[in-house]
Amino acid sequence: MPRRLPWLFPLFLVCASLHAQQQPVFPQVTSYNLAKQKVTLPGGMAGKTDLLLISFAPEQHHDIESWLEAAQAIQHSNFQFHYYQLPVEGRENFVFRWWETSSLRSDQNDPESWPWIVPLFVERHTFMAALNIPNEKQVVILLVDRDGHILWRASGPMTPDKRASLMAAASAH
Repeated sequence: MPRRLPWLFPLFLVCASLHAQQQPVFPQVTSYNLAKQKVTLPGGMAGKTDLLLISFAPEQHHDIESWLEAAQAIQHSNFQFHYYQLPVEGRENFVFRWWETSSLRSDQNDPESWPWIVPLFVERHTFMAALNIPNEKQVVILLVDRDGHILWRASGPMTPDKRASLMAAASAH
């Protein structure tokens, strides 16, 4: 019969505790929103807490839209909350960034939404690693404070369970 190693359990608890304390923080990123205003995230966000709707491909727009009703409902009831759509692109030259931003602006026919859509042109893998995002297959939704601390997270399209969880997290902060 194999010998049990009782000392591993306390070591496991210490490692689990350290992992829990090392939550990722949204990295500082400066970009321009669709209204052509410079925005520095997370410190320059409008709310005390903000919902970041992160997408990696144009095909994910439908998944982002599934979150908008809940985000708008929270924003209407909490004036210290705002949401941002953050389409993530790789670092590109100025011409590509201009073309991509112009395309996004023409797709969004409501200029009122332009200040809240901030395309991020970043090193994708570094950005994703900083936020513990394993791949680009799903949208990622983060509730963050002004320091970038992640208070809640989900991925993929909205579901009733995710909506309830988001509403609870938003009302707690």
